[in-house]
Amino acid sequence: MISIQRAETPNDLDAVRALIRGFVRWTMAGIAQTDNPAIFAGLETELAGLPGRYGPPTGSLVLARLEGKPVGCVAFYAHDASTIEVKRMFVLPEARGHAIGGRMMALLLAQARAAGFRRVLLSSHHSMHAAHATYRRAGFRDVPIAAEFPSAVAGIDVCMELSLDAAEGYPADA
Repeated sequence: MISIQRAETPNDLDAVRALIRGFVRWTMAGIAQTDNPAIFAGLETELAGLPGRYGPPTGSLVLARLEGKPVGCVAFYAHDASTIEVKRMFVLPEARGHAIGGRMMALLLAQARAAGFRRVLLSSHHSMHAAHATYRRAGFRDVPIAAEFPSAVAGIDVCMELSLDAAEGYPADA
């Protein structure tokens, strides 16, 4: 059984911290192929303060469980009154293939829409093709790197955007 819900309890937040640390290890070993901690500078401060900027009313932190075990997370925070940025999307490698990423994204976008946000941004490493497919199924489209993506690096990151008005009806099982 898969459950997807807002991470709110201390146990939920601890599970998210563990998942994000797992994402960092996975990223550093498999994608960045470096042990340069500067790539995730400030991450431990962010994790210690969760939910921090991902807390309501201008943010959300979503946790997925498979058979009761935490297996995925995703978050958003507000750039301004109409725009959010998606961050920290990760599904454990052993839990992939269950449409968990799509289901987390569906809940996150529904929460953003309900909070009155109209536009969603994200950036992702160019090698994360499965994640890009999940984002495109949700209605995201590629956009050029711009000032709205201050940490994005040309040739390394893919930047995407979504109008929530255009995302009505995104399937939860995509």
